Amino acid sequence: MNMVNVSLIGWLHTFASLLALVTGAFVLIRPKGTRQHRLFGKVYAGALLVAGFAAFGIYRFDIQFVPFKVGPNIFGLFHYETVFTLAALLFALFTARRQRHAFSAYAHPALMLLAYYMVIGAFINELFVRVVPLRRIAEAQLEGRAANVAQAPIARTTHSAAFIAFLLLLAWFMVAVALRRRRARSTGAVEAVLRTL
Repeated sequence: MNMVNVSLIGWLHTFASLLALVTGAFVLIRPKGTRQHRLFGKVYAGALLVAGFAAFGIYRFDIQFVPFKVGPNIFGLFHYETVFTLAALLFALFTARRQRHAFSAYAHPALMLLAYYMVIGAFINELFVRVVPLRRIAEAQLEGRAANVAQAPIARTTHSAAFIAFLLLLAWFMVAVALRRRRARSTGAVEAVLRTL
């Protein structure tokens, strides 16, 4: 693994990102609405906030589009993705306690899943940049072209698989929310009828 010349902020970002990766997976697979879900959700959100704000202090490599420039000391694509991820996370946290409203009931899991997908995407990039065997495979696929290893077919395929998994999970959660809300409405209607008797 290539972790040479990683700054203290880089290590903080790395550890917080790994914590977000693990706790985010735990939150996704465990039952929702429980005390454990809320606890691990807070740890996930906290880790993602630390990782995100630490990313703003890392300027070793980025991509700027106007004018096009690749290299160090740029606030570019990766930083804008971090802004997007943090915005999704903060809005998801805002909607967490407002899930009695239909919009928040759907927005919370969708935005949390989106933020987690962004963590997965960054993790995939880092794997191909830092894990030497994966980097060599990606470089071999690029056949000497001057390109980022994240543009290699194996990296793009891995990203595509992650995106398909994201879409499937998003559909799963939206259906689960709809079914939970339908059950709550029918249970509420029965309870209202029983209260009138």
